[in-house]
Amino acid sequence: LGGIHFGPDALTVPQARRLLVPAGDDAPPGTLRADPMADLTERQRKLLLTAIQLAVARKRLRDPAVDAWLRHEDEVGERRQLLRIPPGTRKRIADRMRLQLYPYQNEAVDRFLSTGRMLLADDMGLGKTIQAAAIAHILHHAGRIGRILVIAPASLKAQWVREWRHVTDVPIEIVEGPPKLRRQRYETTDTGALVANYEQLFRDLELVQAWAPDLVVLDEAQRIKNWQTQTARLVKRIDAPLRLVLTGTPLENRLDELASIMDWVDPYVLAPKWRLAAAHGVYADGKRELVGVKRLDVLRTRLAPVMVRRRRAEILDDLPERTDTVVPVAMTEAQRDEHDALTPDIARLVRMARRRPLTQAEFLRLMSLLTTQRIAANGLAQLRFESIWPSVQDLPPDPSTVESLSSPKLLHLRDLIEALVVDQGRKVVVFSQWRRALTLAHWAVADVLQRAGARAAFFTGQESRRRRNQNVVEFHDDPDLRVLFCTDAGGVGLNLQRAASACINFELPWNPAVLEQRVARLHRLGQGEPVDVFLLVSQGSIEERIATCLSDKRAMFQGLFDGDSDQVMFDTSGRFLDVVEAVVEADVADAVAPEPGDADPDAIEPPIDPHVERLVDAADETGAARPGQRRGAPEPAPRHAPAAAAGAAGDPVAVVQRMLQDVRIDTRPDGPVRVEAPAETARALGTLLGAMAQLLGQAAARSERDDR
Repeated sequence: LGGIHFGPDALTVPQARRLLVPAGDDAPPGTLRADPMADLTERQRKLLLTAIQLAVARKRLRDPAVDAWLRHEDEVGERRQLLRIPPGTRKRIADRMRLQLYPYQNEAVDRFLSTGRMLLADDMGLGKTIQAAAIAHILHHAGRIGRILVIAPASLKAQWVREWRHVTDVPIEIVEGPPKLRRQRYETTDTGALVANYEQLFRDLELVQAWAPDLVVLDEAQRIKNWQTQTARLVKRIDAPLRLVLTGTPLENRLDELASIMDWVDPYVLAPKWRLAAAHGVYADGKRELVGVKRLDVLRTRLAPVMVRRRRAEILDDLPERTDTVVPVAMTEAQRDEHDALTPDIARLVRMARRRPLTQAEFLRLMSLLTTQRIAANGLAQLRFESIWPSVQDLPPDPSTVESLSSPKLLHLRDLIEALVVDQGRKVVVFSQWRRALTLAHWAVADVLQRAGARAAFFTGQESRRRRNQNVVEFHDDPDLRVLFCTDAGGVGLNLQRAASACINFELPWNPAVLEQRVARLHRLGQGEPVDVFLLVSQGSIEERIATCLSDKRAMFQGLFDGDSDQVMFDTSGRFLDVVEAVVEADVADAVAPEPGDADPDAIEPPIDPHVERLVDAADETGAARPGQRRGAPEPAPRHAPAAAAGAAGDPVAVVQRMLQDVRIDTRPDGPVRVEAPAETARALGTLLGAMAQLLGQAAARSERDDR
């Protein structure tokens, strides 16, 4: 630092170099380390800042980001000053909490009170909500903060209020209702906590910014893992001095997802983002196929100052026992025929993807085929729901009727409900990605529940928010409500540990984190009984083969957050198409190669079967009501597929497909994206999107009326 000395506390030259450039990094000399202040005393920190400022002034330190970094360090100093609370005062305030924390929870509270910015990435079920409320309790009663904003999924707002009030007396209210009422809530709340949902930021961001919260708690923060989404951009425009981010799954697929979350927590921790892939990715061919992640020790070191993560295994003494049981289900011959009939088309598309990128239509068709195959693995009753459901919904669900549907999982579900609910007197949560699967499941066990004097309820996107909340309350309080059927709308954030002790998964999700999110609704702190987890898996189906490929995602997550190794290698590629290829590897090898003289498959754009499109559309993966259908309303009467062929001129899917083929989207070297389309296509798409916007607006208006 140019021979500048500051007395006995001065840093030696080797110390200063280690602060500026981390060991083993390939950064050029004179480049600042990501977190040079991590291990310094407050006096050393001030000395180093002064030295850097002088070195910049004397042009001995050249880094284009140093000015921004110095401003960042000034903000860090201001936060530390704000968070400085005498130990005695902290203890007196903590003793007034309504709930006693576990030691590991107190550790997280202490860590946040030393930094003011933190990613709390504890395993699901370890009480992240409780820790957030405890942090707010201490800061609020110490007079350091007044306004607290909690941003959570809409379905969890009422739960946040319940959990919050178990911990602290800091006032908390929900932001809901029409715009005038929401505005009034912000304008009249001078102190305390408000709970808003992500979707409200689209309309209320200016109100939030004007309210100027001192602390923002971001629940289920994987909502901002994709930096390109509008949700992520809106959240990152909230400039609160103190920020607490909660998620049990900070990384699900790619490192840039974690980087997007850290952008809001502390933008310098993983900066520069453009170097992440180059510095930490392992590629089979040098540039394309991701086969592993390296230098995990560097990533863990960089994350350590602002991230706290505890695994279940570390605190198992505080958690109840968990038993996982895979229930193998043999497919019927008719079911297997439907399932396997899709395999050749899937294999051909995957083989085509080896030679060139798939077109948008081809990729959509591949996704449709994979989804349809997973539905077939659940049973033909779900695959042909529109034609089967009207004829069986009024029939008694005796075993012979259920067996006739070529949906063996329903029979296994009946046996499980009989054993768990009737014989053992327990409450059970049944999960599926699809509302239709749950509708069939409810019908199939109705007589079993009726004989036991029990009933069931739903937690999906088709119920209004109030109805969902009421169903959860009754599931806790009503001894006769024994089964809760949930789509993955209930797989995140919902606390059921005091209501149920068994979880049945009707199918295997693509993402292992989704499965863990489901289970963690029950297997979490506060659960007083052993938890049983059942997974229904159709033998020889796509879902059985998915299980092996999903181990790569677990390897990356555990290697970064929970491991101590420096590198993790994947057995298969991290790209989605490579995972698909691994799932259907044998089928790709057996796919018939084109004969000489056949049409070039690269020149063929396979049409999208409208029946498949409607089927996948109706497969309610998110639990959301379809446009034009009011949430909570029954399924519309089934409509038979038109007899016209997929490529017929009158088929709307084919028409839209042809229009999209005329659209060209290019990314320019300097960043902007350019969209080109013929005038006629542009007018047609404009009309289509305008009509869709109108439908969505009407649906939003109905949703607001439901909330009122």
